[in-house]
Amino acid sequence: MTKSNQSIDAVLAQIARNQARGNDSIDHGRRVDAVGYVDAGTAAKRPQKLRKKAQPGKFRKEDNITVVPQKNGSPSYRVQIRARVEGKIKSLSKSFKHLPNAKSWRDKKKAEIELHGFPNDTVDSVTVSDAINDRLSRGRDLGRSAKQNLNWIKDSYLGNLKAASLTSNDIYSFAEHLLSGERLPQTAAGYMTHLASALDWAARRGTQVPIEVVRLAMSNMWEDELLARSEARERRPSLCELDQIMTAIHENKRQKIPVGKILVFAIFSTRRISEICRLRWEDLKADGSQILVREMKHPRKKKMNNVWCDLPPEAFKIINSMPKCSEFIFPFNPRSVQGNRSWI
Repeated sequence: MTKSNQSIDAVLAQIARNQARGNDSIDHGRRVDAVGYVDAGTAAKRPQKLRKKAQPGKFRKEDNITVVPQKNGSPSYRVQIRARVEGKIKSLSKSFKHLPNAKSWRDKKKAEIELHGFPNDTVDSVTVSDAINDRLSRGRDLGRSAKQNLNWIKDSYLGNLKAASLTSNDIYSFAEHLLSGERLPQTAAGYMTHLASALDWAARRGTQVPIEVVRLAMSNMWEDELLARSEARERRPSLCELDQIMTAIHENKRQKIPVGKILVFAIFSTRRISEICRLRWEDLKADGSQILVREMKHPRKKKMNNVWCDLPPEAFKIINSMPKCSEFIFPFNPRSVQGNRSWI
């Protein structure tokens, strides 16, 4: 007898014995056939371990984020950031469907607050004057001219207008108002540029300002030549005029500041008075060929624009004639140097 026949006979004998005992071959709650395979239908009925359903609000706690169940049962993630500003509690909040989006918005706003402070209340009652005052009180320090221009603007009729309701015509008319006061287009450009910059700064920190309207008005004013850039100076003082100036300075016995030396140094070095009064001994190269000019005036780089500049021999000789009594080569207030006009 072959092995195949023996296997068949063994199976048949097993079935016969099972039927004789009336046993369905229940083995530990599982139904098996004669050859020991699990019955698929029965296996599907065996108890399964139930998975715990996620419950709303049960998630790893995140700072400034609260889970709010919606009507359909799905969670909503509300971000709320609070801070005390000038004795008042201010708040930022926003809701998201997905937790990663909520965390991303929270981290972005916290970084903005750390850099720029808490944003202004986005309400329609903020005036142009309020926006300018906010810019003057915080953020990067402005130059003297920018502060003067912004203070004049906030005290003008434009300062009383609501920032949220500004129109292109409001901006355009204000530029015409500046020109009506016998200001040149170059001067009006300075006022309007500082105004547009302050409004843009406020808009990026939450104040409702139609900044696109402001930009369009600025573009139109440049195109219509209400605003103009400063023209390059072409004329230099003649030797006769310089001689008259130097003589007047020398004859002024009350003069304490060496204006004559500063004047000659300015001619040879082509540096501004404010830049000259910031020159330091430590920034002068030993051979006198170059000197570091700190915070050189630039249309956009207002701070840390330090540039090495060449020094003509005449300018170096004037530096060597100055006493080393301070860290500055010319230790004088630039406004005092410019304000002394007794030689005019």
